[in-house]
Amino acid sequence: MAITGTLGSALVNAQLPEEYRINGTISKKVLKNAVLDYARSNPTGYAGSIAKIKEIGDQFATYEGISVGLDDIAPMYKERDQVVKDINSRLKRTTDPKAATKLLLEAQDKFLDITKKHPGDMGLMASSGGRGSTAQLMKTTTGQAVVGDFSGKPVPYFIQRSYAEGLSPAEAWLTGDESRGQVIKGQLGTADPGELGNLMAMMMSGEVVSLDDCKTRNGISLPNDDPSLIGRFKVGSNSPIDVREQRSLAKTSGTTRVRSPMTCEAPKGVCQRCQGKTTTGADYNIGDNVGVRAAQVMAEPLTQMALSSKHGVSLTEDASSDIPGGVAAVRQFLEIPSSFSGKAILAQQAGKVTNVQEAAQGGFNVHVGNTKHYVPPSRKLNVKSGDKLEAGDVLTDGIPAPHEVVQHKGLGAGRKYVVDAFKKVYSDAGQTVDPRHFEVMAKAHLNSVEVRSPVGDYLPGDIVPYNVARAAYANNATQSSLAGAKGRVLAESALHYTAGTTVTDSVAKDLSSAGIKSVSVNDKPPELVAVMKSASRVPLLNPNWMERMAHRYQKANFLQAAQYGESSDLHSNTPYTAIVFGKELGKGPRGEY
Repeated sequence: MAITGTLGSALVNAQLPEEYRINGTISKKVLKNAVLDYARSNPTGYAGSIAKIKEIGDQFATYEGISVGLDDIAPMYKERDQVVKDINSRLKRTTDPKAATKLLLEAQDKFLDITKKHPGDMGLMASSGGRGSTAQLMKTTTGQAVVGDFSGKPVPYFIQRSYAEGLSPAEAWLTGDESRGQVIKGQLGTADPGELGNLMAMMMSGEVVSLDDCKTRNGISLPNDDPSLIGRFKVGSNSPIDVREQRSLAKTSGTTRVRSPMTCEAPKGVCQRCQGKTTTGADYNIGDNVGVRAAQVMAEPLTQMALSSKHGVSLTEDASSDIPGGVAAVRQFLEIPSSFSGKAILAQQAGKVTNVQEAAQGGFNVHVGNTKHYVPPSRKLNVKSGDKLEAGDVLTDGIPAPHEVVQHKGLGAGRKYVVDAFKKVYSDAGQTVDPRHFEVMAKAHLNSVEVRSPVGDYLPGDIVPYNVARAAYANNATQSSLAGAKGRVLAESALHYTAGTTVTDSVAKDLSSAGIKSVSVNDKPPELVAVMKSASRVPLLNPNWMERMAHRYQKANFLQAAQYGESSDLHSNTPYTAIVFGKELGKGPRGEY
């Protein structure tokens, strides 16, 4: 395999097997992905290679060091001044404040593109991921174009100079305000990720590897070029997908159905097969608390997101958008507040859009069947008269509130939506996280149904684990073709769709695309309704009252346990009861403490 690149690329590639060598420039991200693939397929060989790569880095750091000359931070005047001239000319012809703000944001994007081509060593370090960021270098060498006030809203003033050449008094005043605000937010914001991490750990603490194989025939579909296929088991397969197989799949179109923690059918926790392999290709041990591990993995990038403000590397964004990102977006998806920022309007029932009218107070009134939906002026309408919709389909731009998705589409669709939403939030912030951690989180968060008619020992109003519902739906189940299943209720999970989901046109289309031709349905399903609670309330749904005492609202929990005569298993999949009673904390045969 011919390798092109620099001397450094050649030295690094010499330490890697041929199939893991990297063509072209090696950045921090590219090298990380390559060595992770190597680690999954050959942990022993990886250990030797990574030590040699580190030794190369140590040698060059010792002999060469890092030095910065004036040419490394020299402004690229020619390219930058062309942008300044163009934007100034267009600003003079603009009277609309919103249009002016868009021009400033356009200038910022162009400044960033110019900076990515900076020829100095600082540019190489930033682009490789070795030190600093391109946004920091842009503010130093090219210019900021626009800054935000303390709330992040763009200030309508064109900042044309960089720190390297010196700011005007007005520019220094405006940038100082933003810098002070970012430092304050950074100092206060680092507490937020820690609190969210604790919240997720408490919610997910019961997700322990409890058996080797739950024997499920179900799973989720992932694109063949998705790197997260590595380490997962295909549905019906006894061997995991390795790096070579994933690379082969990536050359083909389509999807592959694989096991997932989100669709695991273990009575408690998750099984080894659905959790898949570790990053080094090993099995998770029975008793490994993958829930707490996932919470820790998800919390660390949140800290990095908060610190980006502290170090002044964030870019000013369009304030006309009310859709949050970063830590704020994660908190909103976990806490699902009533005032859900940037919320899209969803269809409350299935049917055709019969009428779209302008509302007197602004916005629109959209009629779906006999139900009127009000669309506020802040939202852009995405439907028109005559469109056919399913309950829960979006009528506007924005982000659907997850509890409304669950209400209309079911637990399984809600889990997939939350996983996809977390992927986007982390990806937009430049953070890479194995989606299996999100899948563990979604399973723990969305795992309850409300009883509407008596089911076994449960009465109307009781909220019970999904496993209870799954068993109830399996009674009186029959097999049906997809065409014959439309309008009926799934008795068993299929793909990410959980038992209890109504088979609609879109559900049938997803199942058909995955190669599923028939499903198990129940024509007389129990009256159970999927529910989604705030992450801070999920631990309170635990039937083990001693485990609930480890969370919040201890007085109310204690009184409820006494009133209903609740009992507590001393050995379960969370450690709290065992700690209180001083019982053994060794891992039991099913992962219990």
